[in-house]
Amino acid sequence: MTTLIISCPCALGLATPSAIMAGTGKGAENGILFKGADAVEASSKLNAVIFDKTGTLTKGEPAVTDVYTIGGFAQDDVLRLAAITEKSSEHPLGESIVRGAKEKGLSVGDTDDFEAIPGHGVRASYQGQTILLGNRRLMQQQNVDIGNLNEKMEQFEGEGKTAMLIAVDSKAAGIIAVADILKENAKVAVERLQKMGVQVAMITGDNRRTAEAIARQVGITTVLAEVLPQDKAAEVIKLQEKGLKVAMVGDGINDAPALAQADVGIAIGSGTDVAKETGDIILIKSDIRDVVGAIEIGRATMRKIKQNLVWAFVYNITGIPLAAGILYPFTGLLVSPELASFFMAMSSVSVTLNTLLLKRYQPSFRKDQLKTSAQPVSQPQTAR
Repeated sequence: MTTLIISCPCALGLATPSAIMAGTGKGAENGILFKGADAVEASSKLNAVIFDKTGTLTKGEPAVTDVYTIGGFAQDDVLRLAAITEKSSEHPLGESIVRGAKEKGLSVGDTDDFEAIPGHGVRASYQGQTILLGNRRLMQQQNVDIGNLNEKMEQFEGEGKTAMLIAVDSKAAGIIAVADILKENAKVAVERLQKMGVQVAMITGDNRRTAEAIARQVGITTVLAEVLPQDKAAEVIKLQEKGLKVAMVGDGINDAPALAQADVGIAIGSGTDVAKETGDIILIKSDIRDVVGAIEIGRATMRKIKQNLVWAFVYNITGIPLAAGILYPFTGLLVSPELASFFMAMSSVSVTLNTLLLKRYQPSFRKDQLKTSAQPVSQPQTAR
């Protein structure tokens, strides 16, 4: 009877689920929603993170910075035609062009026909004119000669701007440059991930010059540029084939296949419903420092599970022989059923108390925030 009581695997049964509950609760406290135990475990094993650019590393609120024209086109006309073309688009860059035209008081009408060309740009018809707005590949595909615009494009791209070519009736009209602003904590998040030994990459459909200019600002050296939406998942697979455990961080519909392919899909809370549905983790606050927090909480939770399992196994390995009477031939002592019940209960209590210590855990950047808020604010001295 004593052996049966002391061998009850209550502690083993509590070791994992209690830690998972504490870990997911700690994540929720910090604005990190783990969708299940698998997400917690997988996040602890990550050693590579891929960030989407627009809306993830950047705010996704770009603004028109330059309008460059050729062929006798006026700047306002080019901006107005570009806005008319993008009016039916839901892309952040297109919305910024429409917003820029309206801020200048330009009339933005409705197109007669609109077509989005994934990875290239858009095509629209307006009052008998065919308007193309997009990248070099779109112009090449539509046999539009961009003349000397390439040099100006490279200049804008070197400044970290996204430059889009516009053509009217197969004739190049100019360039519209749009710049997005990096999120305040993007560089901090990347630096912390790199210190943790995690490889960081950025993926985008933008051209390489623009992508590298943005990546330099946050300290990312691995840049996957000019990637079509349908090819993002393939880039994740390439890293996985190298033996890496990969997380994909994104916010858009075109990120969904990559989020699903990654070992852990991390969706930005302010992103699309499709991305949030696909992701394994949702960053409710849309703060990408929470990517660091998710990995840290995952690792802390798995450490706690291992500690619990070690204690539970040690308890059973030592307790069962004692209950079976291993000391009786030498000392004449036997463990009573009452004492066995006490030991069994204490093993469960010890595992639970060890798990509760996880409630005191804070991700590294939260600790920094607490330290900063705890520092006394110096008050200006009153003149006497």
